[in-house]
Amino acid sequence: MKKITFYTILCLLFALQVCAQTDFKKVDISKKQTILSDISATSKKNQTLACSFIQEKTSTLVAEKAISKGLMYYKSPNSLRWEYTNPQASALIVNGNDVAVQTAKGTTTNNNRMFKELATIIMSTIDGSGLNDSKNFSSEVSENATTYKVVLTPINKRIAAIYSHITLLIDKQSKVAKSITMQEQNGDSMTINFSNHKLNQPLDTHLFNIQ
Repeated sequence: MKKITFYTILCLLFALQVCAQTDFKKVDISKKQTILSDISATSKKNQTLACSFIQEKTSTLVAEKAISKGLMYYKSPNSLRWEYTNPQASALIVNGNDVAVQTAKGTTTNNNRMFKELATIIMSTIDGSGLNDSKNFSSEVSENATTYKVVLTPINKRIAAIYSHITLLIDKQSKVAKSITMQEQNGDSMTINFSNHKLNQPLDTHLFNIQ
């Protein structure tokens, strides 16, 4: 009997991982629209969402990934608190048309167009509106037994100048995002994995105050 080496086991594990990552099957145009409409309709019913996240930033200039952890709070229609708890405390806050960053040094109001567009992308993936945003993105949908994978390719020049594509993994049952990967044109990427979702529970309005 041929001896099973540690290298062989590693190769088998790698093959299993590759298979797990590529078991998505692309859907046709008709089914794609049905899926996107269903996700969007379900998302719009969610008045609030709170969850934890782990963010991994990969850069072409740095060998190691930059890992951050935090909490996200969303209140319909346009309030967002993106709070980093580790390695440094800070928060991006969107309250209507107002956008600000809070750090230990204080609050900085930043209303430039690029910053607002980034905040809009984040919220549009939460409420589902970005999935049918044909003015800014083209889309492709694939699925496996438990998950939809939605790949958004920017057609808006300002967004396309920054991102080559945005990939969302969405739970089939709850219709909430499990992860978002934002691939930048310069080769950098950021993946955000969400957990501990809490839907339609009361949120303190002070979370969205900009002071």
